[in-house]
Amino acid sequence: MPVDSDTSPVAINEETRNDFSRQTLKRSSMLKHKADIENLFRKGRKANIDYIKCTYITRRTESSQGSVRIFVSAPKKYLHHAVDRNLMKRRMRESIRKNLAEMRKAAAENNICLDIAFVFQSNNIQDYSDVERIIVLSLTKIYSEVYEKN
Repeated sequence: MPVDSDTSPVAINEETRNDFSRQTLKRSSMLKHKADIENLFRKGRKANIDYIKCTYITRRTESSQGSVRIFVSAPKKYLHHAVDRNLMKRRMRESIRKNLAEMRKAAAENNICLDIAFVFQSNNIQDYSDVERIIVLSLTKIYSEVYEKN
């Protein structure tokens, strides 16, 4: 099928590209190393709301860039089927991705590295809107504890 020259795909300008890149949860923003995760759960502070357990830890950095790293878990203890665990982790990651921009901005301004773990603790699959509400409440609580006292 020939392509008309008038119906070319829409070009994405640089401003639009930057908007898309800010709305991602990159692999570098995920907490992956076992030692870092163990340290987070051993020394971290708790911010639990309903069925999502949040643990966070902060540290100062000498570099001019602060960062926020995320760890998401849905244990087999609560959701026995891998499909259900993956669904809840996807829902949590998406709600985090949509609501993490302010936290990243504050971390960069204050030169703080923030590691946050979200652990799902319910036997029932929750709707995305409920998960997002709890994630927003958790991020708000963490934000007020970390940045408003500095």
